[in-house]
Amino acid sequence: MPRRKAKVEEVMNEVAEVRPADTKVMAGKWVTMGWVLLLIGGLAHMLPEQMAPVLKYAAFGVTVQMAVGVVSVVLALYYLLED
Repeated sequence: MPRRKAKVEEVMNEVAEVRPADTKVMAGKWVTMGWVLLLIGGLAHMLPEQMAPVLKYAAFGVTVQMAVGVVSVVLALYYLLED
């Protein structure tokens, strides 16, 4: 019986030493810009009347609302599918 107890303790110590898998830490100016665009997109969705003056600006037929919406979706998919 003592041998079995020692084996169990050895296995428990090995399990305790296992570290979580390395995860990528996303940081930098591009990630910050992505989060800001996602925030603006969320605010535009939640407060359409208050954000309307900003979102109606357009250049070459592309409104800020359309640009923020497209970029927000692309960034969200990038974060979700980033294998």
